[in-house]
Amino acid sequence: MEDIQNATLAGGVAVGSSSDLVISAWGAILIGCISGAVSCVGFVRIKEWVYDNLGLHDTCGVNYLHGLPGIIGCTAGAISCASASDYT
Repeated sequence: MEDIQNATLAGGVAVGSSSDLVISAWGAILIGCISGAVSCVGFVRIKEWVYDNLGLHDTCGVNYLHGLPGIIGCTAGAISCASASDYT
């Protein structure tokens, strides 16, 4: 249940930067799904790997709830901004 909650929040984080731009509903769903999947994989798999190999302990999962989805949202915002035209 916690993974679903974190995936939902991660989707909101990722869509937040490009929500006022030219994305449509399918774009928001796509960005949210990708971000949620990356967040779940980060919490389940990458978190343990980072702790074991790099010695970094993310106690609250901030990197996987805000960091990686923020990068995905930044990339999506840049793509949607670059694809916008002056004519709507």
